[in-house]
Amino acid sequence: MKTWILPFLTLALAVFGIGVWTRGFSAFTVFSHTLAAAGEIPRPVENLTMVDQDGKSFRLGEKHKFTLINFVYLNCPYVCHKINNRLEGIYTALRKESIPERLELLTVSFDTERDDISKIRRYRRSLGEKLTGWTFALPDRVSKAEFERFLIDMGVWAKAAPEKALINHSIYLFLVSPEGKIVHVFDPAREDDANILRTLQRRIAA
Repeated sequence: MKTWILPFLTLALAVFGIGVWTRGFSAFTVFSHTLAAAGEIPRPVENLTMVDQDGKSFRLGEKHKFTLINFVYLNCPYVCHKINNRLEGIYTALRKESIPERLELLTVSFDTERDDISKIRRYRRSLGEKLTGWTFALPDRVSKAEFERFLIDMGVWAKAAPEKALINHSIYLFLVSPEGKIVHVFDPAREDDANILRTLQRRIAA
């Protein structure tokens, strides 16, 4: 009669372990696990110093408006450009009513070894000359370790694969409030542009 006890305990421990690792069965990938480990929202974003495509330094906390942040690297063969192409549509839809008065788009490169100011400037120009309210940036006067910690605190997972010159990474979009807090995280892999746009409009208007 007691032969079932050991298999039951083994199963229970396995389920418990999976529950802990997936943070209550809600984070099943390294991307979602990193995001969940960063903490619940709203939560403050670090006031990191960055430099934009024109060589001007700024801090995230200086925006005092809603900021939609995404992270890319410019040698990315596919997904980064696809996300930025989708952001173009969102930018166009919001340009007249919200950008740049209430919302700014910020695209940050985490490839500090290969991307530089001239490269992000050329890439920004490739999306069109008139991109008022959409900044492309790199970390400025920040060590590699500090920037990696910033990414983890944001909830961004990025890991280089040097043998392929690739960086595997998450593609979340982070909406930061004028008070400097992350108030919403979008997952473009699971949300269509119409839903992202509706949520942005609701958040900005609140």
